[in-house]
Amino acid sequence: MADWYIKNHRREAKRLKEETGMSSLASLLLANRGIRTYEEAKSYFSPDLSGLHDPYLFKQMELAVSAIMDTLSSGLPIRIIGDYDQDGVAATTILVKGLRSLAREMGEDPFRAVSYAIPDRITDGYGINRRLVDQAKEEGVALIITCDNGIAAFDALDHALEVGIPVIITDHHQIEEEEEEGEVREKVPPCLAFLNPHSKESGYPFPDLCGAGVAFKLIQAIYQGLGEDPDRIRPLLAYACLGTICDVVPLQGENRVLASLGLSVINESPDPGISALLRHNSWDKEVDTYVVGFIIGPAINSSGRLMTARLGVELFLEEDPDTIDAYAEELVALNNERKEMTRAGVEKATELIRSQEKLDQVLVLYLPEVHESLCGLIAGRIKDLFYRPCLVFTDAEEAGEGEALVKGSGRSIEAYNIFEALDRHREDYVAFGGHAMACGMSLYKKDLDRMKKIWNQEAGLGPEELTPRIGLDAALPLSMVKAPVMRILDHMAPFGANNPKPIFGTKNLNVRQFRLVGKNKTVLQVRFDDQGTLVNGVLFQADEKLKSLAQEGPEGAIDELLAGKDLPVTFDICYQPGWNEFQGKKTIQIKLVDIRFSRGFSRSSTMRYGKMNR
Repeated sequence: MADWYIKNHRREAKRLKEETGMSSLASLLLANRGIRTYEEAKSYFSPDLSGLHDPYLFKQMELAVSAIMDTLSSGLPIRIIGDYDQDGVAATTILVKGLRSLAREMGEDPFRAVSYAIPDRITDGYGINRRLVDQAKEEGVALIITCDNGIAAFDALDHALEVGIPVIITDHHQIEEEEEEGEVREKVPPCLAFLNPHSKESGYPFPDLCGAGVAFKLIQAIYQGLGEDPDRIRPLLAYACLGTICDVVPLQGENRVLASLGLSVINESPDPGISALLRHNSWDKEVDTYVVGFIIGPAINSSGRLMTARLGVELFLEEDPDTIDAYAEELVALNNERKEMTRAGVEKATELIRSQEKLDQVLVLYLPEVHESLCGLIAGRIKDLFYRPCLVFTDAEEAGEGEALVKGSGRSIEAYNIFEALDRHREDYVAFGGHAMACGMSLYKKDLDRMKKIWNQEAGLGPEELTPRIGLDAALPLSMVKAPVMRILDHMAPFGANNPKPIFGTKNLNVRQFRLVGKNKTVLQVRFDDQGTLVNGVLFQADEKLKSLAQEGPEGAIDELLAGKDLPVTFDICYQPGWNEFQGKKTIQIKLVDIRFSRGFSRSSTMRYGKMNR
């Protein structure tokens, strides 16, 4: 059962209200998101291009721009090497489109001047490698630019140095450190220049850009250096937005500007590829972060998971409408296949866990029938279902020095830094990388059980750490969720990491309807009665929650409610207000974040005030 708490930033909210004149609720919601001053509030509600930092704050930006312009003006080819996820696809698109436009103006053949390559997830693995370097050498490439990868590719970049191809790295991943003569230094592979906002040496004031964000800064710098109108690269904001939202980087500061302006571009003058994807998904409404994160992004990602990520890039580079439509149709079909494969994998993983006598602190699952590209998706779903760090492994296609390998991905919870915990045993793995909440790795199959025991022995996670915590912005009766509240929420979009959609809580609600709907009967629809105010609520993937409610509440109550019986029970809920649009009519509907029987009908504790972070 989740621990609910109300975020405690009332003093900051009071000061913000006095300074800005905003309503109490708006001030509270902004204070809960770290907004403290009038200027910060103004920037939050009105993001524009002035909120983007000067790209030349990157110390090596001038060097990178000079090398690119010299190569283009000399008529020599440039190769972009991207990555196979949505962020990598978006970053590749930004660099290819931005540089081809310049090459065309210089009288060069844009397709010869600027080409791209995407590593194959299965045969190449992540990022630039020797094969891609050799391929570039054979094809006469004079300069390589990586995007969303490269900062840890020591072997490949040493090889590029040997064969005489300079490399510019644009990346956003964490940089390894090493101690040398008592001094800790960043390990940066040999390259002509590198742009990584996470680097302590970058000089850039905003560290949280995604790969597409860094790529956009490079194009911004080139066009700025040429004295071009900033609006000329405005269409590229759409791809920066896709990468920013799908890579789940904090939607604060510069990322909020990129996401907000990018959504405006998508809604006002959408890329033909994005329009085709939406059409094949039967989506004809406004595009927001949900649509990007759960409709557009997964469709693009599916090509890199099950086929080749070039399909995603070509969708955005292609100009022929019929070809674009065919690409979009194939991507949607691939995504539907990916969904079914993921569902089957989650089902198998759930069966394995439920067959165990006791849940491990760190769930480690071996699923040989699962496609290796889906391990992370399945781990994420299992982590959400059981609120434990989870690693899912499957057989690797290649062998390591003659021995069977397994590949896996992990997803974690707030209390467990999965990268730090597993990095202690890096010497036991064939490959490893990641960050606090996710990781990817390969190891010998014979070592998997041994490492599973070690990871669990060292986890040190107690009941408190293994209890999910839901932070509420405020206690708000459903009777108050009306037009003024919805206007505030609409102006706070886009929502995402570190700028979450507000969550409210209320207690002792009567129920007027309680039913399961949908193809698989996993969507719970509830009509709540808050002292005469009727509000519809919905809970997706409700099967696990209903099982726990059946165990926690009065015996048989859930079955009777689902059968349509009127029972004298009430519920407490955490919820997010939203709009439901049907046949051109918009009505307020709440999305349930959590639901439990009210005190007196269960053993639940009441909501309490507490700090946002312990």
